[in-house]
Amino acid sequence: MTKDNKTFRQAVLALVLLTLVMAAGPSFAEGRERNRKGMFLGFNAGWGSAGFSSQVGDQTISDDPYSGGAGALRVGYAFSNSLGLSLEGHGFGTSGDSDDEDWGLGAGFLVVTWWPDGSGFFVRLGGGVGGGDIRTRGRDDLIHIEDEFAGLFGLGYEWQLGDKFALGVAFDGIGFDMDSNSDLVEDFAGLGNMTVQFNWYY
Repeated sequence: MTKDNKTFRQAVLALVLLTLVMAAGPSFAEGRERNRKGMFLGFNAGWGSAGFSSQVGDQTISDDPYSGGAGALRVGYAFSNSLGLSLEGHGFGTSGDSDDEDWGLGAGFLVVTWWPDGSGFFVRLGGGVGGGDIRTRGRDDLIHIEDEFAGLFGLGYEWQLGDKFALGVAFDGIGFDMDSNSDLVEDFAGLGNMTVQFNWYY
């Protein structure tokens, strides 16, 4: 991990912890009624880790993960306090000391979000397409992927801090099927993102 990436990761972790401490305070959202129904907009910002694996015969080869910045944008509609549907764009990028450490992945998803019993805890599941550039350790060539199926699974918690605004933390896993973009078989790229989430409900 480069010094810049380590510093960025520490800053994001501090921001997540600060969010948890603030939201746990007695003056934040105690007894505040949630009213998600209707259109919502939001974005995420934080840190992520990306990895690559492929299978050759009976052997699975996994690359050491890279860390970098992660983010997302969304627009959607909540049918109730418990269920919402959104279009989302998620991205990840890292830049190391050389081109050999550059990664960039992004995808667009149709996402279903479920807040059990209308609470702050949420689970989301999405499917879509994405692509980007991967340079794996030990290989000189750049792997470019595009228009590949991508899946998303995430969970987190948000605190209602106003009539329209909610602040939360989110943990999302994203996987890319890369079989048609490489000379190897059963290639797979994956992301694990930890972000601070901002949502506005209208």
